[in-house]
Amino acid sequence: MKDHPTAAECVAPVDANSRHQCGFTLLEIMVAMVVLTMIVATSFGALRLGERSWEAGLKHTAKTETLRSVSGALQRLFNQTLPISWRNNAKTTIAFDANHEQLRFIAPAPLHHGATGLFEYTLAVESDAVNKRLMLYYRLHNPDSPGFAANDADRQEIMLIDKLDAVNLRYYGSPIAKKDPQWHLLWTNKAETFPQLVHIQIVPLSQREAWPDLFLTLHTGLIE
Repeated sequence: MKDHPTAAECVAPVDANSRHQCGFTLLEIMVAMVVLTMIVATSFGALRLGERSWEAGLKHTAKTETLRSVSGALQRLFNQTLPISWRNNAKTTIAFDANHEQLRFIAPAPLHHGATGLFEYTLAVESDAVNKRLMLYYRLHNPDSPGFAANDADRQEIMLIDKLDAVNLRYYGSPIAKKDPQWHLLWTNKAETFPQLVHIQIVPLSQREAWPDLFLTLHTGLIE
């Protein structure tokens, strides 16, 4: 049976064949610890970078989904906008009234509402002390109501987008029939025609984010 080396034998010089019998030197342990520290630090940095990339990806996905949902819902609504008008004493009032921060129109009931009939919609920009929001209001249209007077009673609301710095609305077409179309910031219900396009420019509070401009099409023929 072979004896273990004594302390004196470990301290004394040894050849290469018996070196493994005395364990690791202090220098080797320190080098191993430095290498291990570098590996751990690199792994932690890579893990943190991966976590940040994952969070950024989730945020971008959520924003993309919001943009797709909002633009899709608005496009469906504007595609179904009914170009209704009323005539009274040779004066025509159309079911569309808009400025650079708000527009009103008539379209069928929302799909999720479960009701039938026509609804009056209001797409509006609202502000508070911190930011702006893009809101959608809707209420059941009363066919016996004369003209297209604004009425906020019994309306429901949906917040489409919040944390905005600005929202700008423009309208393309000609309020006067047979005139060349151009962009307008105001389109009253006294116009002779409906706009062809609605341009919505959305500016978020964060400069790191960017929303593409929305161009929504409308029907242009009048129904009296």
